[in-house]
Amino acid sequence: MGRILLVIFLIISFSGVNPGGQDDLLRITTSIKPKVIRQGMEGQLTIKILPIQGIKIASNPDIRINLNNNDNVQFSKVFFTGSELDFKTIQEDDLVYYDFKSDEEEKTITFKVNDSSLIGKHRLNGEVVFTATFKDKWSVKTFQKFSAEFVSKRNLKIKKK
Repeated sequence: MGRILLVIFLIISFSGVNPGGQDDLLRITTSIKPKVIRQGMEGQLTIKILPIQGIKIASNPDIRINLNNNDNVQFSKVFFTGSELDFKTIQEDDLVYYDFKSDEEEKTITFKVNDSSLIGKHRLNGEVVFTATFKDKWSVKTFQKFSAEFVSKRNLKIKKK
């Protein structure tokens, strides 16, 4: 019996199945404009956040968008809070939530492609850290990852040293 359980455990472990996996509580949509950015030029990461049905995002503690380190781009900061990005809030009873509507809460974060950036396809990764509140008023602080891609091209106006 012990061997059978061991075999089942090993199969699950190496198959990529995550039996205790985290549910996605947000629908995060990202895009980068323009899709092709030359070295030394700016781009914009656009992020749109929608909670799934039955979930509200508490405004305290503040929602936070963390950006992973990337040697090819520069952000003005490595994280942004909901209050910095001016997400709208609503109050219900004695609690304040973010008012995420289907098409209204799209936020833009500007970045610059480094002069020495590698040429080709790049991925910007990050995570949204938030407190999800459920219908029965219990809550959990959690995170959800996101990514967006763009292509960098050589800027012929930049002189190599």
